[in-house]
Amino acid sequence: MRLRRRAAGVVLILAAASFPLLGAPGTAAAQAQGGIVLPVRSHWQTLADSRQVYLSAPGDDAVLATDHDGQVVKKVEGLDGARGMTESADESTLYVALPDADAISVIDTATLTETRRIPTGAGTAPESLALVGGRLFFGYQATDFDAGIGSVTLTDATPTVALDTSPVWYGKPRLASSPGAPDRLVAAESQGALGMRVYDVSSGTLRETAYSDAIADVEDVAVTPDGSSVITANGSNYYHQRWRLSDLTEEARYETGPYPNSVALDSHGTLAAGIVAGGDWDLYVYRPGETDAYRTVALSPGYADLVDRGVAWAPDGNRLFATRFPYSGEVVLDVITDIAKASSTITLSAPPTNPVGTPVTVTGKLTSLVAFPKHKTVTVTRSGVALPDVKVARDGTFRFTDTPPDWNTYPQYTVTYAGDARHVSGSGTVMVEFVS
Repeated sequence: MRLRRRAAGVVLILAAASFPLLGAPGTAAAQAQGGIVLPVRSHWQTLADSRQVYLSAPGDDAVLATDHDGQVVKKVEGLDGARGMTESADESTLYVALPDADAISVIDTATLTETRRIPTGAGTAPESLALVGGRLFFGYQATDFDAGIGSVTLTDATPTVALDTSPVWYGKPRLASSPGAPDRLVAAESQGALGMRVYDVSSGTLRETAYSDAIADVEDVAVTPDGSSVITANGSNYYHQRWRLSDLTEEARYETGPYPNSVALDSHGTLAAGIVAGGDWDLYVYRPGETDAYRTVALSPGYADLVDRGVAWAPDGNRLFATRFPYSGEVVLDVITDIAKASSTITLSAPPTNPVGTPVTVTGKLTSLVAFPKHKTVTVTRSGVALPDVKVARDGTFRFTDTPPDWNTYPQYTVTYAGDARHVSGSGTVMVEFVS
């Protein structure tokens, strides 16, 4: 079962922290306004290129295109059950799977008009798409009980469709590819326990080169830009996984939490790993080769979750796009523009109780995976009342002492770092009970 989180306001939180229990060390997040309500009521995939963001909306029979600021460019309608998308390397053509039409739509990204449809066969209901070696591959329903992988030869004047002669999948497989592995196609089971496979497609047929039964029910999959690894989001895990492309040996785990549902990589290999979340964070961001997140992001409107396959990068890595779905039914796009900045985490500690009329000492530490400037301070408030700023030592530690008025027996101390050129802001909160 997936848990949904309740939070107030339509807010994009951009800091690394978690909310504390009263009297315990903890941190809290700085907030910035964000969230663009889009004119669709459904979602299957978010995809971005260097100019636009595309959202497929099967319930709307549409693909919505926005610019990188989230402003609507055009809603391409009449796309029966629009689901999986992929784009040509030159960004001129968008391909969209239309399961309700047993076809694939070809869309000119300059005009955002459908230029043709490629029929895939009666009852095929294509879904996930990937481009490899001049061919467009699609996961589809092969029989009443099996799913397969079909292909379209795009280099032919009239596209040639080939269907799977030996389907081995229970659910329509999630497909992925990368320019770094130009003749490799990755397929992962979407509904059952039939695992993940890598195929060599250079001969024009699917030749299996690697198989693993260590994963199933994959929500999203991506191949790294260098073609060396595959990263998966499995909704039943509390972590994302990285697999070696050559033999599908597990290389690493990213401890993201419940329940992984999205994977996105920029052209440099920076990973954004998304989860449905029952806690504080929806997105964890990792530099290539690292398994400690340098940035976390919480998307916190009222009653909303990050949607499956709802994360996409601008290719240059300067912007990250995240799509969420509130219980009220809108689809909301968040545009994260300072994603290169690292998180700032503040942990605080104070005695749970303190005698009335005597000073209490609060200690804390400011940390990040990226070094802070040498000279830095944090601001302090007591139940909303500003106290003097506090200097932070080179090792990130700080402390301050305060004696609140006698009537304030439950003061809440909030410490905030404003951020800098390399860090987003962060804050922490702790409460102390003053007793007679």
